[in-house]
Amino acid sequence: MRWRGTPRTVFFQDGPFFVLDEHAAAEAGARILATYDNGTAAALVTRYGKGRVAVTGPHPEATAGWYTDHGLPVQHTRDLAEELVEAVMRE
Repeated sequence: MRWRGTPRTVFFQDGPFFVLDEHAAAEAGARILATYDNGTAAALVTRYGKGRVAVTGPHPEATAGWYTDHGLPVQHTRDLAEELVEAVMRE
């Protein structure tokens, strides 16, 4: 996936992608943080009701055990999880 334009490998297990209506997304102030290789939204922040919400398909919060349990090389993505929380809190 690409997180803010930078290629990153993030733990993924049957997660969603997000399809946005461009007009509604603009009105809600939606901002895509990450996309999958095919260009669909993988993580975003937006207004919802009186607050904000962040959603993501991949799991940037995954610890090393998530990877090793599946025989995958460990990826360190806590920085992305923290960035996701920071993005929803500051906007």
